[in-house]
Amino acid sequence: MKQNFILVAILLAMLSIVNAFPYQLITTFIQCPQVPLITTTISPDPPVAGGNELVTISGSLTTPIVPGSKLLILFSDGNNALTTPVVTDICTMTGVSCPAKNLRITKSVPLPAKLPAKYGMITMILDPAENPIGCSLAIIGV
Repeated sequence: MKQNFILVAILLAMLSIVNAFPYQLITTFIQCPQVPLITTTISPDPPVAGGNELVTISGSLTTPIVPGSKLLILFSDGNNALTTPVVTDICTMTGVSCPAKNLRITKSVPLPAKLPAKYGMITMILDPAENPIGCSLAIIGV
């Protein structure tokens, strides 16, 4: 009888995990074509329309971040930007010493009141000449 109870408990636990799986999506960022990958995480995940998204970017770059390097964060539906692109001088951010090859920065980004069901997010590190030296992108809502 005890073995049957354990089996039923395991089956119920598995069923609850399988049913909850579609609601536990984590946004996965991938490498942009021909640009070194930077690690990007977001909170909350998935983003909440009308709120602020906390974006954390980290990684080791082959090209150092120097004064004039910028962080670009953009949300897009594929045709249009959903927000004004966030562009920040990295070397002026708290906790960043330039030049630097290792990076860990956090930026709060306001989101629009309405978000489409599916959209993209890109985070990019640009050198002073606006050449990308690190990048990641994600499709949110798939």
